Amino acid sequence: MSAELVVIGAVAYDEIHSPSGDVEHLLGGSCVYAALGARFRAQAAPVSVVGDDFDCELLAPLREAGVLLSGVERAPGRTFRWACRYDPSGDSRETLYTEPGVYESRLVEIDPALRDAPFLFLTAGNPQQNERALARLRNPRVIAFDTIEREIETHREGLMPIIRRAQIVSINAHEAALLIGWRGGEEDAALPPAAAARLRELGPETIVIKQASQGVDIFEPNRCVHVSAVADVNVVDPTGAGDSFTAAMLSAMARGEDIVEAARWGCAVASFSVEAFGINGLLKATEAQARERLALVGAEERAMP
Repeated sequence: MSAELVVIGAVAYDEIHSPSGDVEHLLGGSCVYAALGARFRAQAAPVSVVGDDFDCELLAPLREAGVLLSGVERAPGRTFRWACRYDPSGDSRETLYTEPGVYESRLVEIDPALRDAPFLFLTAGNPQQNERALARLRNPRVIAFDTIEREIETHREGLMPIIRRAQIVSINAHEAALLIGWRGGEEDAALPPAAAARLRELGPETIVIKQASQGVDIFEPNRCVHVSAVADVNVVDPTGAGDSFTAAMLSAMARGEDIVEAARWGCAVASFSVEAFGINGLLKATEAQARERLALVGAEERAMP
């Protein structure tokens, strides 16, 4: 079976410390959250490598949710491991450790059945993995790219060719400031339009600035739009919210929606991911519930610089 959206990223064991509690050995990873975020409106396929220490039964809920798993392979070594601690607001976190394991040492293989996918989401990770995907997929119509602080600090030069290929870059304000060397606003949730314009000079047509509980800002050549988050959500574990948002947005674009309406859908879906530890919030959500929350997500056009 072919997929509409291929997601390149880690399948991981996460360790989460939040005001709601502490959990270890939790199924996580960017492409897991992304695949579940897309599942209501597009056929998604995560592409990743796990170690021989990975319990493949953990992926059963994804299979039951309709996610294609042919792109997840097993290799000798340790599975990606990551730990973080969230502040009381849930809007910022401290990474405690990152152990990439086999995801760093073994390049992914792309199932031939997946190579005609029209949408490609390159999540944070080793740039070589994303380069492999770009070389293997035949002609993706939309390429979206996401990154995090660690990759910018350790692989900045390797990220640049990937960013030039992407039509959409999804990133938070602090990461954007690091990427372009912006000296103002690094600690703010929002990003000034002038800084977003500098990001667009790197190649992508559209910049999506993620602002956690405040929603997202979308910068296009001729407009800037703020899309709100769902208010009054009980935040338990914010991990994966950005990945589920971007993938849900792409899934709506696959159904023909413009990026603003698609981002509204992304915010609606991502609101479920923060309500439980790991993927449990996304798994419990239904499409009907997501459509109810969509009505709570606003969009406001803002002045261009």
